[in-house]
Amino acid sequence: MPSQGSAHRTLSRPSGHRRALLRNLVTSLIEHDSITTTYARAKEAQPLVEKLITAAKENTNATQHITYGFVFQPKVSMPKLYDVLAKRYETRTGGYSRVLHLEPRQWDSAPMAVLELVDGKKDLRLYLTAKAVARAETAGQKLDKATALNVKKIIAGSPEGNQVLREKVELMKTAFFSGRDSMSVLTELSKSQKAE
Repeated sequence: MPSQGSAHRTLSRPSGHRRALLRNLVTSLIEHDSITTTYARAKEAQPLVEKLITAAKENTNATQHITYGFVFQPKVSMPKLYDVLAKRYETRTGGYSRVLHLEPRQWDSAPMAVLELVDGKKDLRLYLTAKAVARAETAGQKLDKATALNVKKIIAGSPEGNQVLREKVELMKTAFFSGRDSMSVLTELSKSQKAE
């Protein structure tokens, strides 16, 4: 929780350490499309990455100066930010990232989350939804409300959303619900992710 009179979470750090932590999280997110961290850190980093992507879409000298000064490893992050992410989100007006809840960390029960860029190669919501759909179809059950809502969002999110979802559902059926041993499941999933 933010301290009284503060507009943000302090993350139990002095301001310089907090800024460095957030810069590191944002840089990692830009480079990897997805990071796992505590829920509080994810919620603090999310608006910063949104602003950087918006600045990259504007692509002026001023915005380049701001983004260059914020990210660590600008030689790696800047090309991806301006060449890949700005083009990926060219038609979006915002909402470039999402925070997904995970189970609490075991050793201190800290709430954990995945902060990811939407429509990326590591779209966790797509994989989790595909697994839930595969489980329901294999068991002959109806989709629950949350899964049905996620299916609608995935299909509406891109023109090939339905096809991509069906491919992942079939992969999940083969991988998790075919009665095969776990080693062959892991091998198949890693081959699928490398192919993407």
